[in-house]
Amino acid sequence: MSKVVTIQLEWKYSPKMYLEEPITIPCEACEGGCLEIKDGVAIAKINPEKYHSNSSIREVLTRQIENQLYAVLIATHKDFDLRKTSRADIREDKKKNYYLKVEDIVLNIEAEAVDLITIDKYGDIVFDTKKERLDEQNHLACLIGNHRQDGVLDGMLKSFHQSRKDPDNELVHLYEIRDALSNKFGSKQNAINKLGTIKYEWDELGKLANDPRIKQARHRGESAGALRDASTTELDKARKSAQLLIEKYLEYLSTEVSLSLPAMESEAKAGSPQ
Repeated sequence: MSKVVTIQLEWKYSPKMYLEEPITIPCEACEGGCLEIKDGVAIAKINPEKYHSNSSIREVLTRQIENQLYAVLIATHKDFDLRKTSRADIREDKKKNYYLKVEDIVLNIEAEAVDLITIDKYGDIVFDTKKERLDEQNHLACLIGNHRQDGVLDGMLKSFHQSRKDPDNELVHLYEIRDALSNKFGSKQNAINKLGTIKYEWDELGKLANDPRIKQARHRGESAGALRDASTTELDKARKSAQLLIEKYLEYLSTEVSLSLPAMESEAKAGSPQ
């Protein structure tokens, strides 16, 4: 059998057009220097020596893909499904050894966004909804990537994702985001003081998630009378409230990092030999 020259890792996600444009992520171990994500597939072609010498490379790349998908989830509230990695070893004779994984197929059908471009009298673009949307998603993906090691953030992202996968308990999962911040900062008031203008959204999410009349809520059935489904307006309000809490926490993490850098530099200078 000829020598393996490339190890190809592949991740499939759905919906196929979940990412509106192809994305490339720098990857030192990858041929061509990047991980490519487009049309429902992410592919990394890796040098075999680098792959076998770095046991975490698959996990690191998976988290980078998740960061991009989570950014779209937070910005659009649309669900995604990311399957486990498959692997193919490409040999010198161009033949491949496949490591197959059989998984359930998940089908998601989403309506495409309708975009608007506004042009002034000189022919210059003054507003482009697609560009605005993609800029927001790229910004979120960058922030998530910078702070994904934060356990609170990771938990909130998973709760938001689970809220879309488990619609019967959607408000329960969205409330977990608020709960995580209360635990992080010790109380509701401390969280609001740290994160800024979130009191309205904080209270709205709590009001909906704790309503005993709503089927998707935390205390359903604790009051007399028939249960009702949350309305589309109520669910949209809860999702946007949870979205804002996550975004504000990302801003908080970024501010904390930027404030800590000068202090770290001062300590380093103070500790260095004169």
